[in-house]
Amino acid sequence: MRSLALGSIAAAVVMYVLGFVFFGLLSDLAFDPLDPANAAAIQDTLGSSLARTGTYLVPHDEAAWRTGPGAMVSFVIAGGAPGAAAAMIGGFVHILVSAVLIGLGVKAVGGDFSRRSRAVLWLGIAAAVMMHLGDPVWMGFGWRYSLYACVADAVMFVAGGLVLARWFTSSEAPRAPVGAAAAAE
Repeated sequence: MRSLALGSIAAAVVMYVLGFVFFGLLSDLAFDPLDPANAAAIQDTLGSSLARTGTYLVPHDEAAWRTGPGAMVSFVIAGGAPGAAAAMIGGFVHILVSAVLIGLGVKAVGGDFSRRSRAVLWLGIAAAVMMHLGDPVWMGFGWRYSLYACVADAVMFVAGGLVLARWFTSSEAPRAPVGAAAAAE
């Protein structure tokens, strides 16, 4: 049996490269355009209005939210570069932990590559839909970023999962079907 750790590293590398493509090279596709003057004014307002890093619902009152306008603001007070070494290393660790969890799931499913890859496909799509499409459905947020992140994460999950499905099935001897073992006795 091949090592879960090595398979997870291989899957994480594939997922990391895809993440770079989606969230590095193509990330502008995910966001609604905002002209630089408005962006600067909003940034100044956030900096003078919010005291610490956090996620804020504006307005927090439900009645005021219903009348609009409203926003959920993920705010970082210190700024920073998403491409900085610490962020890139932390991102790889995050993806590696995810790959280990996918690998445990792929091993638990068992069977041949086809069986494992079908499980990876449907679970990857389900996870991405659950994680990303709830905000526009439940909170009324725009669909653009949510759909983009959903597709990107589904592709990353499925690609990493397929690496792991191949990793584990290529090293195992073919197994007899479950019913065949009982019939042989």
